[in-house]
Amino acid sequence: MRVTLPSGPWTEAHLSVLPADDNGWEIVDGGLHVSPPHDDGHRALVDTIVGLLGSAAPPSWRALGPVGLRAGGSFVRPDVAVLRPGAPPSADWVDPSDVALVVEVETPHSRRVDRCLKPGL
Repeated sequence: MRVTLPSGPWTEAHLSVLPADDNGWEIVDGGLHVSPPHDDGHRALVDTIVGLLGSAAPPSWRALGPVGLRAGGSFVRPDVAVLRPGAPPSADWVDPSDVALVVEVETPHSRRVDRCLKPGL
């Protein structure tokens, strides 16, 4: 697949032309960040965290993962998010006001973005 690079910052619209594969495509402050697909151990840990947070959350709160999160000019997909009551029931992207908690399961490939860039969003 051929993708034309934007002449300026990456935006949400650019995400729609990227391949629908298992890579992690995220935009942080207008820059594209790509992480390789997660392994089975990572996915199992995310599933466990979602289950534990879901069972501990109040009745109208939802734990799920991953979910798209819009934060200014950034578009990220945290591994786990706990959504507040009233958050859209089925949305590809949610606003920060809908989110009570995010969890990132760090990998060697995601460490710099997860620890240095995303917390400032």
